[in-house]
Amino acid sequence: MKTANDLATLLAQRTWDKDVVLWIGAEKKLMDTISAIPHTGLDLLDLFDEDNLPLDEDETRDVLRRALRKKLKSLRASEQRLVLVVQSTGLLARYNLGLKEFFDWFCGDHWMVILVLDGPLESLKETLSLPEEITCDADRLIDYFQSAGLVKQAYAERG
Repeated sequence: MKTANDLATLLAQRTWDKDVVLWIGAEKKLMDTISAIPHTGLDLLDLFDEDNLPLDEDETRDVLRRALRKKLKSLRASEQRLVLVVQSTGLLARYNLGLKEFFDWFCGDHWMVILVLDGPLESLKETLSLPEEITCDADRLIDYFQSAGLVKQAYAERG
């Protein structure tokens, strides 16, 4: 896994190559790393209308996909270089959306996506007291996003 310094090196490049990367660690350290680059945040939970929540899993997936597409199109309307910092990324895995919308509607030479997994997840195992029939797979989201065809690189607060 690469470090925050490696991410800073990537950000310093003149152009990016449809980069969607994964950040594992505290958001504050990420924000310190990207502070010199124009950036904006997107919490996927904000894409839902609290007064009109979907009723089932399929509808939730469709609502999330449509709202994400609309938001990404509006962000890309600007020609300014921009890093999009995405929160609540577990929803992408939960509803099996992958990253297609980001690649289709946002990423390019001047637009990068950073998916945030606030961690460290290993400490979760130690703080939970679960019945023995329930296991905690703290690396499941990391494994999901690092599977073939998703993020190019993963960066961690600590190398």
